[in-house]
Amino acid sequence: MVGAFYDWVSQPRRRSDLLHTRGFEAYFHGVAEARYVIRKCFRIVDEQARKAELEPLEHQALIQIFGSSQPLRVIEIADRLDIAPAFASRIAKQLEDKELVTRSPSDQDRRSVFVEATDKARDVLAWIDDAVEMHVSYFQRQLSQSERAAALGIFAFYVGASRLEELEKLVEYVKASQPDHDAS
Repeated sequence: MVGAFYDWVSQPRRRSDLLHTRGFEAYFHGVAEARYVIRKCFRIVDEQARKAELEPLEHQALIQIFGSSQPLRVIEIADRLDIAPAFASRIAKQLEDKELVTRSPSDQDRRSVFVEATDKARDVLAWIDDAVEMHVSYFQRQLSQSERAAALGIFAFYVGASRLEELEKLVEYVKASQPDHDAS
């Protein structure tokens, strides 16, 4: 399966002749598995964020803010969330109202506002992460090795692990890390 996927993604960009090949089918099998995993995990994360009284995008913003090595400007939050700066500013204000971030104007540019996570944000993120881990662990146990490998192949392709050896190492890592749940 991974070999067929690699054959497909490594083909020249003129792929119209290859649409009925095993590689094309393997590629879309991987896309389907990757999207299934993403959607399922995001739903789990969003549910737990709501239990912590955060809207999913507020939670995503808080992750970006807390996960940054330095305070983020609102425009950087907008970029990382792929939203309009005005919307990012509104989210930062909502998080500030919940005492999860502090906002401060830039010394160099009064139009820029820096956002930094508070200790309360750390506690909220830890609570959400603990709850997510329990649900995602259960979901992971439901996936077969082939489903994991197909999803991982797409994720690897998306982040630029384009050589077959890189993909095989990632797949082997998944196999070594998780028990096989394939019935076959």
